[in-house]
Amino acid sequence: MQASGDLALQAVLAVVAVAAAAYVAGRVHQWYRHGLQREVAYRRGYDQASSTLFALAIRTLRVRSSHATNDRAGSATRHDDRTGVR
Repeated sequence: MQASGDLALQAVLAVVAVAAAAYVAGRVHQWYRHGLQREVAYRRGYDQASSTLFALAIRTLRVRSSHATNDRAGSATRHDDRTGVR
């Protein structure tokens, strides 16, 4: 025969064990999801930075080539980089 106190202690310990296991499972799930979200954000940021950098490089090349074309043609008008006005 078991005392009724032993059964209550076992029930409390079982509830504590289930709660601890649920907490650990939740933390692992949160860590995993956070890792996936971080990876997606990194890839999106990398793609955006790459496209911005290439667009900036192409724009710079276009401005330089237009300067070179104007200089070669002997144009009397000057291109102001700040305003974009000739």
